[in-house]
Amino acid sequence: MLHLNVLAIGVGVVAAEAALLLRSAIEHVAALWTGESAWDQALGSLPWYIYLAAPAIAGLPIGWINARLMKKGEYRGVAGVLADLVERRGNINRKQIVTETFGGAISIGGGASLGREGPTVALGAVIASFIGQKLKLSEMHIRTMIGCGVAAGIAASFNTPIAGVLFATEVILTDYAMATFSPIVISSVIATAISRTHLGNFPAFIVPEYHLVSDWEIPAYAVVGLACGLMAALLIRMLGPTRALLARWIPDTRFRPVVAGLCVGAMGLAVPHVMSIGYGIVGNVLLEKVDPTLLGVALPVGVFLAILLATKLVAVVISFSSGFPGGLLGPALFLGAITGGLLGNIIHHAFPVLTEGYGAYALVASGALTAAALQAPLTIMIMVFELTADYHIMLPLMTACIIATLVKRVFGRESVFTEALEEGGIDTGWGLEQSWMRSVRVTRIPWRPVPTVTEDTPLEELKRVYVDSGKGCVIVTDQDENMVGIISFADLQPWLLDPSMDRLTVAGEVANREVQTVSEDDSLLDAIHIFDREVYEQVPVVARDNPRKVLGILSRTAVFSTYHKLIVQHGEPLPEPE
Repeated sequence: MLHLNVLAIGVGVVAAEAALLLRSAIEHVAALWTGESAWDQALGSLPWYIYLAAPAIAGLPIGWINARLMKKGEYRGVAGVLADLVERRGNINRKQIVTETFGGAISIGGGASLGREGPTVALGAVIASFIGQKLKLSEMHIRTMIGCGVAAGIAASFNTPIAGVLFATEVILTDYAMATFSPIVISSVIATAISRTHLGNFPAFIVPEYHLVSDWEIPAYAVVGLACGLMAALLIRMLGPTRALLARWIPDTRFRPVVAGLCVGAMGLAVPHVMSIGYGIVGNVLLEKVDPTLLGVALPVGVFLAILLATKLVAVVISFSSGFPGGLLGPALFLGAITGGLLGNIIHHAFPVLTEGYGAYALVASGALTAAALQAPLTIMIMVFELTADYHIMLPLMTACIIATLVKRVFGRESVFTEALEEGGIDTGWGLEQSWMRSVRVTRIPWRPVPTVTEDTPLEELKRVYVDSGKGCVIVTDQDENMVGIISFADLQPWLLDPSMDRLTVAGEVANREVQTVSEDDSLLDAIHIFDREVYEQVPVVARDNPRKVLGILSRTAVFSTYHKLIVQHGEPLPEPE
C-alpha cells in the first residue's frame, strides 16, 4: 500500500490548494458586492438594493449552469460524491468542477444562505477521482483516493485535520479499514500544513474558556440536544417538499435560482444576518456579543435569536432547494449556534447561579444540530473541538450530540447529504459493499470441476456419469468441447421412469440449452446478482474469450460463503493469490 500513501501526499497538496482557491474565490465575489471578504462584515453599511440584487443576479449564471450542465437525476456536492461512489464506481462527475466550485463561489459570495464545505468536498473528490482514473487504480483504491481528497479539502478549509479524516471515513466512505485510513490521515495532515502556511494556525471561532458550572447543567444540555435533534429533523424534512414546490411553481430551472435569490434577499432586508455563510454572526453568539437590532429596533436577545433562527432556516432551505450550489454543514453550525443561544439565554436567566452564559450553549448546540443533520456525531464532536480549541466543553458536547443524533433518527436515518439520494432510490450504505464485491473476481471464489459428456452420449451412460460424479449436474458439449447445454436433476427426472429410453435417447435431447453462465472476468457482485435473479444452485464458469468453454461450476453456497468471509474481514478485499 506504499504507493497509495505516496499518492495521498500529492492529492493532499492539490486538494488543499484547490480548497484555498475556492475559499479565496468566495471572498472575492463577496467583496465585489459588499466591499468586504464576508457578508457579515458589511451588514450595517450596505445599501438596501444590494440585498436584492446580489443573490438574484448570482442566480442568473447558476440557472444557466444548472440548465446546461445538470441532467435530470444528477446530484451535486456531497450528495453527488456519494451517488457517484455507488452508481459510477467512484468516477466522480467532473462537471462538478463548474457546478460546485465556480457555481459555489458565485452563489455563496453572492449571498445565498449556504456553506462552502459542499463545493469543497466535491472539488477534492473530483481531483482525487481524476488522479485515480488516470493511473488506472482499482475501484477500492479510487475510493481511498477520494477519501484523501475529501479529507484534505475539509482540513484545509476549516483547519481541522482530525475532523477531515473522520468526515471522509464516517460520512463519505463509511470505511475504517487501516489500508483506507492511513493515506487519508497523510492527506489531511499535508492539507492542514498547507492551509496553516497560508491562513495561520488559528481556530475558526474564538471563544472564551467555558466550564461546566454545575452537574445540574447536564440535564440542560440534554434538553439542548433534544431541541437540536428536532431542528435537524425539521431542516431535512423541509428540503424535499420545498424542492418539489419550487419545481412546480418555477418549472424553468434557469430562473428558479433567480426567484429564490430575490426571496433570500427580501429576508435579508429585514434580517441581514441570513445572508451567505454567517460565521461572523456565529462567533458573536459564542462570545455573547450579539447586537439584537433589526430595522433600527433594539430587541431582547431571545426575541432576536428566535427571529434569526426562523428566517435563517427558511433562507437555507430555499437556497439549497432552488439549486444554488453550496453545503449544509455551515448552515447547520449556524442554526445550531442560534438554537443553543436561544435556549441558553432562557436557561441562564432561569438558573443564573447554576449555569454558564448562553454562549456555552450556543457552542454545544452548534455541534449537536450539525451531528444530527449529518448523522455523524463523532466527526462533529472532534470538529467543534478543533474549531474552538476548548476541551472543557467536551462533556456537554458529547451529551448533546448523541441525544440530538438519536432524536433525529426517530424521524428517519437520512442526513442532509442523503435525503435527496434516498428520494431517488439510491442506497449510499450499499456503495462500500458493492465496491468490495466488485473487487473480488470470480476466479477467487472456490469452484469445482464439473463432469462433461458429448451431446451424442446415450442416456444410460449419462445417468452413470451423473450419479458417479455427485456434482448435481453434467455439462453437455459438442465435438469441439464447447458447451451445448447443462443437465441437472430437474432435466433428468422425466427420463428416469422408462428404462427403454436408455439406448434410444442421447444427452443432447435431455440438455437444457438455456444456460445462465458467469465469466471468469466477472465479479462476486455479478455472481450474487445471478443467484438473486435465478433459482439455480449452480452455474457454469466460462472462459473470458469463449463463452461456451466451461472452466468449472460455481455453487450458490460458495458465492455466499465468500460474501460472508468478506464481511467478517471488515471490508478488506481477499488477498491476491501468489
